[in-house]
Amino acid sequence: MLDCVRSDAKSVALKFCEELGLEKSWQMNTSCVVECPVNCQLSDWSPWSRCSTGCGLAGKMTRRRTVIQPSQGDGRPCPTQTEQSKPCPVKPCYRWQYGRWSQCTVEDAQCGDGTRFRNMSCVVYDGSREDAGKVVDEEFCGDIELVVDGDVNIVLEESCTVPCPGDCYLNEWSEWSLCQLTCVNKQDLGFGGVKVRSRAVIIQEMENQHLCPEQAYESKSCHDGQCYEYNWLTGSWKGSSRTVWCQRSDGFNVTGGCYEVLKPESERVCSPPCTQQHSYCTESGSCGCEDGYTEVTSSDGTLDQCTLIPVVIIPTSDDKKGDVKTSRAINPTQPSSSQSGYGGRTWFLQPFGSDGKLKTWVYGVAAGAFVFLLFVVSMIYLACKKPKKPPRRQNNRLKPLTLAYDGDADM
Repeated sequence: MLDCVRSDAKSVALKFCEELGLEKSWQMNTSCVVECPVNCQLSDWSPWSRCSTGCGLAGKMTRRRTVIQPSQGDGRPCPTQTEQSKPCPVKPCYRWQYGRWSQCTVEDAQCGDGTRFRNMSCVVYDGSREDAGKVVDEEFCGDIELVVDGDVNIVLEESCTVPCPGDCYLNEWSEWSLCQLTCVNKQDLGFGGVKVRSRAVIIQEMENQHLCPEQAYESKSCHDGQCYEYNWLTGSWKGSSRTVWCQRSDGFNVTGGCYEVLKPESERVCSPPCTQQHSYCTESGSCGCEDGYTEVTSSDGTLDQCTLIPVVIIPTSDDKKGDVKTSRAINPTQPSSSQSGYGGRTWFLQPFGSDGKLKTWVYGVAAGAFVFLLFVVSMIYLACKKPKKPPRRQNNRLKPLTLAYDGDADM
């Protein structure tokens, strides 16, 4: 639509512009194309594919279709789903699996070097690594290669040792660990993984410890693993030492998984060292005394000695005497819940803490004693100030005597 506009932007009749001979240089119409609606056209579904696994419960079958003609204009749009899947028919899985080792037997002897044996069994399982499986007849594994956990070297017999009394020996091999991949920041580097197992050393007599073998390890490659994280964990301090161990992200305690340079300290060291008897290095880095002992410090604040403190035994109703007995501690670091002759519980009265200051409970006991003393003094004061009641006066007035009169009596 074309308008004639005055200089003040107000629309006026077209005749004013025509009288002035103004040119009409604007195009009033143009050509365009309106698309006809075209519906989306899809191909037929393809046949179902073969199962993704040969057996087990995790297999899937898929089928697909493609877009032949995309939609145009207001035509029916194409669906987003061009692929479908469904689970495969359930088919059991079979594998070869080792049985347990027999007891180690030594010919014509009770201990020493011997031999042990194991068998192989055919096992049916659901295809997952978590399923331990169930032993079935060997005919079900007739078409399966004789392989156990990917190893074609079948071992059904091996040498073993029956330890003689007092000897050190290695225990049975542990189960193979889960496959761990070579990872950085939880990302697999593609180098494959490794499984490990170990044998621990059993020491029957500590004097033979120098004759014992070292802990044994074995490893083998694998590819179906996952990435793990390893972290150092620590126990609570017991004196100057604590337990430090390495734990994997799945909760297993392991050896060799954590970096040694990041290992926390398992021993506390004070300077100067705590050489006094019954002393240990505290968390604050100063020397303290074990339970049952109190610290005696020198003028410069260093520990001079640990003094044994008395043990108060509170008798129970089963004791013959009702008084409180005091004795010296035989083993203050490990107090017994009961002692011979007394059936009561034991507490160690240690008023000073590891920093040499009085403990909080000492102030509480002192405050309680002070309040009790004030209470006793107040009661005595009130008892002495209580006014005495005056004695009651007896009424000595004589009551009138009433005489009975009988008119028939002689006057």
